Amino acid sequence: MKTKPDWAGDDMLSKLVDAAIGNELLYEKIMKPMARQTLINTAEKNGIAWRDEAAKLEANKAIYDTYNALKNDAIDYPEYYLKPFHAYAEGNLCWLAAFEAQSATYSMALRVWPKDRITAEEAQQRLRDSYTDMVRAHRTKYNAEGEVEPKKILDIGCSVGMSTRYLSDAFPTAEITGLDLSPYMLAVASVCDAGEPGSERRTWVHGKGEDTKFADDTFDVVSLAFVIHECPEYATANLMKEAYRILKPGGTFVMTDNNPASPVIQKLPPALFTLMKSTEPHSNEYYTIDVQQMLRAAGFENVCQEQTDPRHRTVCGTKK
Repeated sequence: MKTKPDWAGDDMLSKLVDAAIGNELLYEKIMKPMARQTLINTAEKNGIAWRDEAAKLEANKAIYDTYNALKNDAIDYPEYYLKPFHAYAEGNLCWLAAFEAQSATYSMALRVWPKDRITAEEAQQRLRDSYTDMVRAHRTKYNAEGEVEPKKILDIGCSVGMSTRYLSDAFPTAEITGLDLSPYMLAVASVCDAGEPGSERRTWVHGKGEDTKFADDTFDVVSLAFVIHECPEYATANLMKEAYRILKPGGTFVMTDNNPASPVIQKLPPALFTLMKSTEPHSNEYYTIDVQQMLRAAGFENVCQEQTDPRHRTVCGTKK
């Protein structure tokens, strides 16, 4: 079985794609606008009101007040986080990225099951159930003498809070914190969550996943949903070390993300993987690192991986 796509890493195809992306004129004038337009058109074709939803959020004045209340001016943003990302010049540090994030996430879930006649909500539920079910199974297997139901969960890189709310629904007695480096994303998360069932158990924090400032042994579960593919390798290692520090003994680490060994990912058409790489600057690192070995190096045991849907994998580990 191939462990990664040919379009990632040091393969010749990957180098050709990287060379095209490295052409500034080609990238700025063709690739970036094409990637963005493709995302929007595909989403709207599938019934996701991308532009309408973004306009509604932009008009919501409460979001801007919440931004000012949540923003931590003392944060030192890592250099990689300040670069263009997802076809946004400011990466995740802008309003447009925050206003479009939920629609982009719904569209991503629909792409997992393109032949199934399901709604964006149904696809999203399937996607989230696939990894929350694995968390429960992992804790049931390896926490047989302890607590299977977590009391405190941290969702690192929570974006606009979709992963946080699904984790909260899956574990209805847990207090859950959504942490993200983007105050723009967090403002949208907080305002959209207000008054929703279980919102009293959810807290939104502007913070750095590599240095959360939480005390040692605080959480029962630390989750990174669709985060690591956005990070350079050193940041991924730091996230794992920090997760280990703040987890309680017996606590569970979980990440879900694209599966480099997935036949669907490996066989993406050239136009799609080129557009994807053009908006994901750390693809080569993500698709070639050994996540399970990195977790073991950080101190985790009971490390296991499953392909939890046709495109994604979920990896869990236990703090000793």
